[in-house]
Order: sequence, then C-alpha cells, then structure tokens
Amino acid sequence: PIVLVIYGGAGLSCVPAPKKLERRLKMEDKIEKLLEERSQDIKEEWKEMTKTRISSCESPIEKLFLIEWCYQTELYADYEDFFIKPQYKIGNYRVDFLVYYKSFEHKEWSLIVEIDSHIWHGSKPEQFTREKKRERELRKEEHNLMRFSGREIYRNVKKCVEEVLEYLSNIENNVLEKEIEKYEKDNLK
Repeated sequence: PIVLVIYGGAGLSCVPAPKKLERRLKMEDKIEKLLEERSQDIKEEWKEMTKTRISSCESPIEKLFLIEWCYQTELYADYEDFFIKPQYKIGNYRVDFLVYYKSFEHKEWSLIVEIDSHIWHGSKPEQFTREKKRERELRKEEHNLMRFSGREIYRNVKKCVEEVLEYLSNIENNVLEKEIEKYEKDNLK
C-alpha cells in the first residue's frame, strides 16, 4: 500500500493515502454542511427581522421598498452607516421613510422618501392638493425629499433603492470632505 508521511506539530505519522483522502473528503463535506447550515440560520434570521420591520409599513409598495432596502444595506458593507425609519413623524406629518447617514438629527444628512400610489394616496384633486401642500411644508423645513411612484417601485424596486443609496452616498462624501477640511484647518496650521 501507498503510505504518506505527514509531519505535524507532534512529529511524524504514517497514514495510508486512501484514509487521508477519505478524512479530507469527510472534512470538506462537514465544512460544506456547516456552511449551508449557518447560511440558512442567517437567512431565516434576516427573513424574520425583515418581516418585523415591514410590519410598520402601511402599503404593499412601502413593504417592497423596505425589503429591498434591508437586502441591499445588509449585503454591502459600504452602507453600514445608512439607516431607515418607516412611518416617521415630522411635525404634523408622518412620512413613509426617513433615511439618513449616521444621525437623523441632521436634516442635511437625511432624506424623506415618499412612495405614492393612487390606491393609498388617492387620485382626487383634494388629495393631490393636500400632498403638494405637505411637500412644500416639509421643504420649507429644509428637508430633502425624494418621491417614487408605486409603478416605479413595482417595476424596479432595486433601482429605486439604489437611487436613494446613491443620494446618501453623496451626503456621506460631503460630510467626510467637511470633516477632513475641518481637521486640516484645526491641525495643520
């Protein structure tokens, strides 16, 4: 029989080649099973966490948006400082989502996301007028605002979330540039 000589921390050992191969295959199988088991645990945990989060949404299109948001922000480490609050109260209004970079206390670091559909917001002129007045008042308070139609969300929610994340990435870059400028001004005199 073929014998392999293996040097380990404890010294030399002789293991018949087929047994070593068998052990290696068993270990690789165990690795694969553990990887699958852990990924299922994460999958189930993510699914339950996301179900809990979408329960605060009022409409199905808001739920679609939040599911995609959770997916993209969990998937990419670049977005770990971006957060979302569904059905957030601002003054007399409740907005669909407040998304923000690091802190929602800074209006310039945040964005209101409104998702409109005829089913939930109505198509009557009075409802449309009320929505436009609300939007003007939020903008007067210096809130940034981005609107998506229900159709946009339904047809390509991924693209809508990417657009919001791109907007927040620009905020992040501006904040970091200002922090660097301040540091240089204060420390490199």
